[in-house]
Amino acid sequence: MYSDIQFKPPVTQLWHSDVSSLLTPIPMIGVPSWGRAAARCGFSVEAAFREAGVELGMNPPQGGMVTADALLRAVEVCVKRSTEHHFPLALGEAYVFDRFPQVEAFMATSATLREAIEALPWIRAMQLPWLWLNLEETEDQAALVVTLDPEMARRAEAPFVVEIVLAACRKFAKALLGRSLAQFAPPIHLVQFQKSRPDNAAVFQDFFPCQVQFGAPRNALVFPKGMLDIPLEGALSSVHGQARRAIELELAASQPRFASTESVRQALDAQADLLKGGLEEVAEAMGIHARTLQRRLQSEGFKFADLLAQAKYARARQMLSRKAISMEIISVELGFSDRRAFTYAFKRWSGMSPSAYRTQVLQTSMTPLRHP
Repeated sequence: MYSDIQFKPPVTQLWHSDVSSLLTPIPMIGVPSWGRAAARCGFSVEAAFREAGVELGMNPPQGGMVTADALLRAVEVCVKRSTEHHFPLALGEAYVFDRFPQVEAFMATSATLREAIEALPWIRAMQLPWLWLNLEETEDQAALVVTLDPEMARRAEAPFVVEIVLAACRKFAKALLGRSLAQFAPPIHLVQFQKSRPDNAAVFQDFFPCQVQFGAPRNALVFPKGMLDIPLEGALSSVHGQARRAIELELAASQPRFASTESVRQALDAQADLLKGGLEEVAEAMGIHARTLQRRLQSEGFKFADLLAQAKYARARQMLSRKAISMEIISVELGFSDRRAFTYAFKRWSGMSPSAYRTQVLQTSMTPLRHP
C-alpha cells in the first residue's frame, strides 16, 4: 500500500483537495524578521508585501492573519527586489520566534542540541504545517532533512522555503552551541539542496562555511553526530521545564488550525506499526472514528494518503542510512507487499531508487569533507 504522491515537484498535480492548506489563514509569523532581512537586501518590505497582496492587520501586534499562498508570493517578490544578498538566506538568518517566544526559550535553555530539536514538532503545529524537518543519523554524522508537503513542494517558490529553513537551522545551531563549535572542524560538514545548481551558487558557498552540494538526494544540513549530545552552556533546567509546560498548555488551549493533521503525523511518528495500516488503524489509535478523522483532515486541506506517504518516506530515509537494514526488511516494515513495490514508491517520492539514495547518503557519511 502506497501513495503516488511525489515530493519533488511533478509536472502535473496528482490530487485535488476541496480545501487547500495553502489558502487557509494562519497567524503571520516573523514580521520583524522579514523587515530586517529586507533592509539587509536593500528594499522596502512594505512595498514588497503590497506587491504580493499581503495585507497585515496589527491585531495581535506581531501581525494579522495571512495565507501560505500569499507568503510564497511575498518571498518571490522579495527575491526579485533584492539588490544585495539572497533574500531567503537573509530571512533564515534573521528569523526569530516573535509570536511564540516560549519556543525560543525552550531551545535556548536546552541541555543538548538533541533536546532542542524536540521543539520541531511544536513549531510545525504552531506555524508551519507544510514543513517536515527530520533528524537522521548514521554512525558518524547527523542530518536535519527538510521535506515539504506535496502541495507546497509543487510551487515554484518551494526551493526558497528550503533555503530559509536551512539558513535558520544553521543560525540556531550556531547560537546554541556557541564556543563548543570550536571542537568540530568543520562544524557543518555539508549542506545539500535537491535543486539544480543555480546561477548564484557562489552566494550559497559564501553563506555556508562548508561544502554545498546541488542536485543532492535530499535537502539537508549535515554535521558531526557528536554535536547532538555535547552539553550546552545555556542550559537552564528550571526555565526549560517552564517553557515546555507553557508550550503544551498553549497547544492544548489554542487548538491550532491544523491540529488533526499534526495529530496524525505524531501518531505515525510514534507508532511505526501504523505505517503498515491505513486510515482506520490510525483513527482507532487516536480514539476517533475514521470518517471523522477524514473529514477533519479535509477541512484542514490535507489528505491522509499524503500524510502516510510522507511518514513512510521519512522512515525509509532513516532506515536507508543504516547499511545493516536490508531492502526487504524496510519494505516489510513500511507495509509494502514486496521490495519492488517499495522501490517504485521511493522513486516516486525522491526521484531515485532506494539503493541509489543509500549509496549517496552513506558515501557522504564515509567521505572526509573538506573546506571549500
